[in-house]
Amino acid sequence: MRHPILAGLACVAFTGGLGTATAQSASDQYITVSGAACKPTGASSPSFVSKATGGRNESTTSGIFVICPFTVSPTPSNGGAITAIYAAPYSIDGASHDISCTAVIGSLNRAIASTYSAKVVTVTGESNDTVATWTAADFGGTAGAGIPGSAWTTVTCLLPPQSAIGLIYAKYKPASTPQ
Repeated sequence: MRHPILAGLACVAFTGGLGTATAQSASDQYITVSGAACKPTGASSPSFVSKATGGRNESTTSGIFVICPFTVSPTPSNGGAITAIYAAPYSIDGASHDISCTAVIGSLNRAIASTYSAKVVTVTGESNDTVATWTAADFGGTAGAGIPGSAWTTVTCLLPPQSAIGLIYAKYKPASTPQ
């Protein structure tokens, strides 16, 4: 496989989504969304290709904004069940790329206002284990606590040419409350 670390990360996230990882507390679960489920924002782009390894920008000249939504179901009334959000981008051409991603929590039709937090990560041809991470601290809360409004989350990334988003995942504690 071309991206063994990414494949291992996807396997861990997928396995964690099916049950409880032994290294986590009994209530930790994971929500995962394949990068292949992400969609280009605005007009469709033939350069954005969904594959088993994620959503790829196969253009050699233009960047693409993609949006990757996920929700907690059933939705807790306080919307604070997610304690950490992760995005796993990678390079498909072996070159180094800066990838900018923004996590958005909250909802337009809920009492919790939308809140944004941006991260920039650098992916390289040698390392496919780069992950952008958000916690409650990135949204004005306490790291490890539930993120208020996180039951309605999207991650939007600007994928430079020849880069991809492997998966988006979140640590989920059904009984957690925002702090």
